[in-house]
Amino acid sequence: MKKISLRELTEFPLEYYTGEPHLEIIGNFECVVDGLKSIVEYTSGRIRLNIGKRAVTFTGEGLHINSFTPQGAVVQGNIMCVEFSDAD
Repeated sequence: MKKISLRELTEFPLEYYTGEPHLEIIGNFECVVDGLKSIVEYTSGRIRLNIGKRAVTFTGEGLHINSFTPQGAVVQGNIMCVEFSDAD
């Protein structure tokens, strides 16, 4: 029986299956965050999310979370900066 790699079964990058957080930035107005653990800070100018061992902070204007599930969130608004740091 021939072994089939995960890469052969799907068009998604292998990173989707490692359990690590995944961010997909679309322009400067939307970011899809998979692997979300919790919301640490939430204002219209700053959103900070716990993504496990790290935190990701979005700064900008008119920021909001459009969709939130146990698996992830969609941050929207005028995103000016994305910063990674150690989680608290």
